[in-house]
Amino acid sequence: MCYHYSRLGNCEVCAAQPARYACPKCEVKTCSLPCVQIHKRELNCDGIRNRTKFLPLSEMTAREFMSDYCFLEECTRYTEQRKQDRWKHQRELPVPLQRLRTAAKQRGIQLKLLQSHFSRRQQNTSFLDWKLSRLYWRVEWIFTHSLDPSTHFVDARCDEQLTLTALLTKYFNEPHKQLQPHQAAGIGQVSLWLRAEGVKRSGTRCFQLAPHKTLAANLAGKTIIEFPTIYVSYEQRPPEGLEAIDSGESSVISKRQDVI
Repeated sequence: MCYHYSRLGNCEVCAAQPARYACPKCEVKTCSLPCVQIHKRELNCDGIRNRTKFLPLSEMTAREFMSDYCFLEECTRYTEQRKQDRWKHQRELPVPLQRLRTAAKQRGIQLKLLQSHFSRRQQNTSFLDWKLSRLYWRVEWIFTHSLDPSTHFVDARCDEQLTLTALLTKYFNEPHKQLQPHQAAGIGQVSLWLRAEGVKRSGTRCFQLAPHKTLAANLAGKTIIEFPTIYVSYEQRPPEGLEAIDSGESSVISKRQDVI
């Protein structure tokens, strides 16, 4: 039997027939659908060309140029759509959240709200009492160096006009077995640290807070994602694994797609 000449040569799977097709991804030459399926199965290939793979300019054809052009157009459309979705979601925020964020901005606080499916968003009980023009924050207190490393408490509504010392008093007046080291040191000896958000390497950095100042004064100039997390230490140093930074760095805002 004579086979007609194929510019692709013989099939690289069966080696018995002239090749009719070259895989866009791995460039394996095949002659028929069964051979295509065998090559996909054995090489774990999906047959989709890698559109971001480097190709020397000398090897590019009109097809590659058109493919790259279409790819760039798709990237542009995706970026624009993300911007529109973000602004659309922002406009659809419930009125109480809009008021909360506006009030925070008026106080020099950059409040970032997560998408509704995030647990931190669902847990946030912070609100604005618009009649009193006063913010009540949900605050998470993490007591570091405690007997139980996971010791933390949450206050659903902390008056922004109260000092941090006043907000913490109940944890030092009421007996808590886990807080014995902190209570032994006394509320006047603890140091307070705010988890840094919106700065470079935010996961390992924190701001030192002033216990004698109000919650509002301590949060001014900071970025908060949903609600503040404050570390309470009986030592005059940042919690283990964190480094203290100057409040001036809070102006370096990270670009996260999951915040509004």
